[in-house]
Amino acid sequence: MKNIIRRLKSITILALTFVLVGCDEEDVVLPELTAGFTYTINQDTGTVSFINTSTNADSYEWDLAYGPNSTLINPIRTYPSGTYTVVLTATNVAGASDTFEDTFTIAIPEEIAIPITFDNPLVNYDATVFNGTSFQIVENPDATGANPTVSNVGEIVNIGAAFEGFFFELGQPLDLSTDKTVKALFWSTTPVNILLKLENGTAGDVEVIASHLGTGWEEIYFTFDSAANYSTITFFVDGPGTTAGTFYIDEISQINTADVPCTETALGFPIDFDCETIDYVTKIVGNVSFTVVDNPELSGINADPTKVGQITNVGDNFENAFFNLDVPIDFSVDQGVSVKIFSNQSLPILLKFEDGTEANVEDNQTHMGTGWEELTFTLNSTGSYNDMVLFVAFNQTDVGTFYVDDFAQVSGNTGPDCFPETTESTAASDLNITFQTDSPSIFGDNTFPTIIDNPDFSGSVNNSCRVAQVTRFNASPFDNIQIDLTDKLDFNTSEGMKMKVWSPIANTPVLLKLEEIGTPGNFVEILQNTGAANTWTELTYDFAPTATPQFDKLVIFFNFNVADGSTYFFDDLMVYGDGGGGGGDCVPETTESTAASDLNITFQTDSPSIFGDNTFPTIIDNPDFSGSVNNSCRVAQVTRFNASPFDNIQIDLTDKLDFNTSEGMKMKVWSPVANTPVLLKLEEIGNAGNFVEILQTTGAANTWTELTYDFAPTATPQFDKLVIFFNFNVADGSTYYFDDLMVYGTPGGGGGGTGGGCTTAAVPATAFPVNFEGCESFTDVFSSNDGAGMTTSLTDNPDASGINTSDYVLRVDKSAGINRWGGFQNAFPSNFDGTGTFKFLVYTNEANVVMRFEINSNPQDNASGNPSPQFATITNANTWTEVEITFDNIPPSNTGVNQLVIKPDNPDGTDGEVTTTDKVYYFDNIRLE
Repeated sequence: MKNIIRRLKSITILALTFVLVGCDEEDVVLPELTAGFTYTINQDTGTVSFINTSTNADSYEWDLAYGPNSTLINPIRTYPSGTYTVVLTATNVAGASDTFEDTFTIAIPEEIAIPITFDNPLVNYDATVFNGTSFQIVENPDATGANPTVSNVGEIVNIGAAFEGFFFELGQPLDLSTDKTVKALFWSTTPVNILLKLENGTAGDVEVIASHLGTGWEEIYFTFDSAANYSTITFFVDGPGTTAGTFYIDEISQINTADVPCTETALGFPIDFDCETIDYVTKIVGNVSFTVVDNPELSGINADPTKVGQITNVGDNFENAFFNLDVPIDFSVDQGVSVKIFSNQSLPILLKFEDGTEANVEDNQTHMGTGWEELTFTLNSTGSYNDMVLFVAFNQTDVGTFYVDDFAQVSGNTGPDCFPETTESTAASDLNITFQTDSPSIFGDNTFPTIIDNPDFSGSVNNSCRVAQVTRFNASPFDNIQIDLTDKLDFNTSEGMKMKVWSPIANTPVLLKLEEIGTPGNFVEILQNTGAANTWTELTYDFAPTATPQFDKLVIFFNFNVADGSTYFFDDLMVYGDGGGGGGDCVPETTESTAASDLNITFQTDSPSIFGDNTFPTIIDNPDFSGSVNNSCRVAQVTRFNASPFDNIQIDLTDKLDFNTSEGMKMKVWSPVANTPVLLKLEEIGNAGNFVEILQTTGAANTWTELTYDFAPTATPQFDKLVIFFNFNVADGSTYYFDDLMVYGTPGGGGGGTGGGCTTAAVPATAFPVNFEGCESFTDVFSSNDGAGMTTSLTDNPDASGINTSDYVLRVDKSAGINRWGGFQNAFPSNFDGTGTFKFLVYTNEANVVMRFEINSNPQDNASGNPSPQFATITNANTWTEVEITFDNIPPSNTGVNQLVIKPDNPDGTDGEVTTTDKVYYFDNIRLE
């Protein structure tokens, strides 16, 4: 048995030996590995879907030629237009690999857009034709001139019909906000006009004509006066004409207008010195040194790096630059010429035109020496002239180098002829300075006064021919002119003085000061304001009579207390009236009080003292006692120094105001600006951190408005200083007036449930209408502070006039520091018709307040939808306004509404904002119709 086992072991070992020897000597044969792929292409989008056709592979590496490689079996990739070679590497588990590559082209169609070259194979350049024109793309038949390249161009064939043409619908609109010129290459052998019209834009259609000289390929330019975008460009060859023939167009592009080359050789208006083909130096002569240079002073109104004319004066009288115009200037329509002049010194500039169809004509202006300034000259002629003569530093011997640019013809004064003066007097008794004989003498204190032709005799205020011109040197805020009289003014025989003033600035303060020659400390002065800019205003100065005549010197400050270098004009400086001074038909004050308990500051005795913080307060005769608001004789005048947005005046009281015994304060204000914010701030003397303030707004400009300030009561009287800010938080130099600053009414400011005609607590309104004459009110308030900062109360009507003469109204106080969505509401006992028209009377102390109105259910059913809020703007301050609101978008899910919600000063989108000042609003006669 042992021998059998031993033999079996030997056989097993021998067999294993054969097996091992076989493994070493035989090769394993795997299936053949082949890489390959196909693909599909979406030529509209450039998306390629790859289909892997490889065999016997286990992994893949794609070099997709655009973007990252991929190891997906069948990747998808989107390509821009172009030609791409994709390589696939396929690998099996044994590490063997094979590669396959293929090349394809993506051609995504593109929309037509500027620039248009006609050479992009991806763009369909087919134009839409009309009225007989045909259009096709061909090879350039004449590769010469401005278009020497053999490329594709557009061929246009006209049959000779009027307004035949073609247009392109652009895939990307032509934007004229910056570059306003379209350039094109155009071929014609016949002189012809081409009209380019832009349509389907963000503004009205515009069109421009360019002229072709008929010399083959030429560059043509179309410059548009528009900043809009346009989607359609339309070309008319010979527009309304009937020219037939074949034309070609190419390279339609957009360029900056400054890049349009000049081809002119004739000197004519406008003159900008940028046309390289005009020989300016030969055509502009005279007895100054003239040349054209790059603008060396890139600043102000002429900061562009363009060419300018350089004039060098050596110091002779009447040095000038003489322009020989090849194209005469014609003043039959436009009689003005504007020019930019650079100078660092103040100079008289004379512009003269000669060799014309009418007599020589000239005008002079003053350059203020502030660098580049644009001066406009008005030439009283309807003729045409061949020569223009420019005198820099006319009739002076100033030495220096000056620069000129951008001569342009502009509209001149086309009004009636001026009226020559017929009278004048320099005697104090009937003073009437009209400058008929260019007198009297005027002394300039840091000013340059001269007597000239009236530069603006349009309008009804001053159409005389001669006026005085005053150019300030910007040396101090108190530049002035002075006129000495031979005798003294007597305001017992005349009432005051008048003067006509032309100012380039609206609401210019003009101070007229009367002095005694030799005794400058003896003077009186009154400040008045002009009206609109660039027009004449007649100012009236009501001087009080004196026991004996005292003043024989006139001192006039234009734009008083402001340093500037402007030019002003004045005329017809005269005495007027029958004497007495002080305001004609005004009503003299009969009472006044500076005690806090019955404060009534009427300026009857020119008191109390007023402190000016960057202001000049004074007590004067009422300059405007017309109308019904304020016809008293004495008022306070406050001229702001334009030093800060918070210029103010201050009045200290001898005791403290008690708003437990009075309701608030009133004040009459005259402002030259409509809707002027006037802040009345009450402080405690010695404790400026203890204060309250209310902002109110005046009404129309140049009229009196009575403002009401409802202050809340305090436990004890606290405030004994009044601080008034006219045009609060705005820096300006205007003049304001105020009067009749007083306490009024019985207590009740600041909220609370009772008041008005209600002697008990106010209760929620039960039905429409709500007139607030009893105790029914809107008592429910809400805010971001759990209702704090919002109060409603019944109170007296603050202005029982106009459309609302009722006795009592609803007052709503909205404090600073809460979200603007704070408001008030009332839930009525039963549902009301939400589709009706809601009407409200609203009174605010500031203009343009937006009220938000809502209706909903209280309690609110979650399944019931509410209509969107409605908004109304109260445009006028200090007057009752009727508002109508209709909710026309009530959703079908709404199950009824019973609550009206009002959110004062809550424009759409302002819920996240916080109120910055305390506000008061009034409502009355809320009804549903």
